[in-house]
Amino acid sequence: MTTQSTLHTATPTLAPVMMVGHGSPMNAIGDNRARQGWQQMGEILGKPRAIVAVSAHWLTAGLHVRRSTDNVQINDMYGFPSALYQVKYAPASDLAVADEVLRLLGDGAQIDNNWGIDHGVWSVLCNMYPDADVPVVMVSTDGHATAQRHYEVGELLRPLREQGVMIVASGNVVHNLGRVNWRMTDGYDWADSFDDAIKQAILAGDFQQAVHYDRIAGYELAIPTSEHYMPLLTALGAVHQGERVTVWNDYRELGSMSMTSYVFGK
Repeated sequence: MTTQSTLHTATPTLAPVMMVGHGSPMNAIGDNRARQGWQQMGEILGKPRAIVAVSAHWLTAGLHVRRSTDNVQINDMYGFPSALYQVKYAPASDLAVADEVLRLLGDGAQIDNNWGIDHGVWSVLCNMYPDADVPVVMVSTDGHATAQRHYEVGELLRPLREQGVMIVASGNVVHNLGRVNWRMTDGYDWADSFDDAIKQAILAGDFQQAVHYDRIAGYELAIPTSEHYMPLLTALGAVHQGERVTVWNDYRELGSMSMTSYVFGK
């Protein structure tokens, strides 16, 4: 696992925030760099009280929150080897945490139990916490919201960290399925360049540069549709200025997919 950290002061009383690049569903199984990084990060972070997971794969009109005692596993991927569909991961939820999420988001969110824990989340968490013993509350990605609004949602969720709740955003900084090359183990030059620009902005604490990603050269190729990028902005909004940031799983795969991930506050 590759790490890179700033020297800002950590805030040990807060649960961390994580933005994770999940990439191909096949990263959930077998021997690969992503899975190794997820397993190591689970050991480093330990188990929080609960996780609020913002998923790129739960794309909705408006902001939705699952309020239920359970999390139905959603196999929202098609045409992969049968071994992938044998992965079973359905952790409990936490109604008290879900209610706090809804309170913090106010009129901007609604209850929706028609979704569960999708592969953007379970592929990561089944490796971080394989015993499925950390409750998970699912939050959608609002396909109608602006980049700034996604950042503001993170700001609204930030107080959860004081209650021992870790915020996990799952997506990909660079995600262009139309340019995927299954023979590539690294990234195209334009993918590397855009991913690095976002990384340097985050390490410098310039989160607004990430919000205004459309001012960065090459964004049209890196983010042809925004649903995999927006969870990053929600994660950044949940971070206090000056918190420690660790970069990990810092690589590109399949040409047009960034696996670069971040942990804040740990």
